Amino acid sequence: MKIATIISSVVSILLLLSAMICGLWLKSGQPGSINFHMNCGIAGIVFSVITLILLAITLRRTKKGN
Repeated sequence: MKIATIISSVVSILLLLSAMICGLWLKSGQPGSINFHMNCGIAGIVFSVITLILLAITLRRTKKGN
């Protein structure tokens, strides 16, 4: 479960960074796709929620083990 949590958190960070970079790119007036930005943002939020759920499960299991 720890490995799934770590992988999910890395994916979340990469997606949110990608959405932020894409948003800054669009804000600077450069041509780009708003759909890509929206997809990165939505996927980042979904993966962040999945990461929080996995983290809660991992911490609960760790607490039970002690």
